[in-house]
Amino acid sequence: MTDTAICCPRCAHTAIEHLFTSPVPGVWDVLQCGRCLYCWRTGEPDRRTRRDAYPDSFKLTADDIDNAPEVPAVPPLAVPAVRPVEAVEAVGAAQPVLRSVSAQRASEAVPPV
Repeated sequence: MTDTAICCPRCAHTAIEHLFTSPVPGVWDVLQCGRCLYCWRTGEPDRRTRRDAYPDSFKLTADDIDNAPEVPAVPPLAVPAVRPVEAVEAVGAAQPVLRSVSAQRASEAVPPV
């Protein structure tokens, strides 16, 4: 949906998309700006939903967005100390030991008749 009656609180762009509606009709909607991708719920305070009440230090212009530096890529996940395959192999190697201990305890617990 593009609603010209409202604009993005962050960049004043008028192409606003309707993303979600609350499960209870009429309580809130989630909107997203088509230019800066800012999202907000209509039920939030004015400082999050209205351009005139939005904090000046967070406001953007079209030039700010066009000249923004590239957003850094998310770094790769850290490699765990033990890979899942090694963990499975370690468990597999320990199973015969556990079985032999269990078998020994079972044979000691009940004396033959």
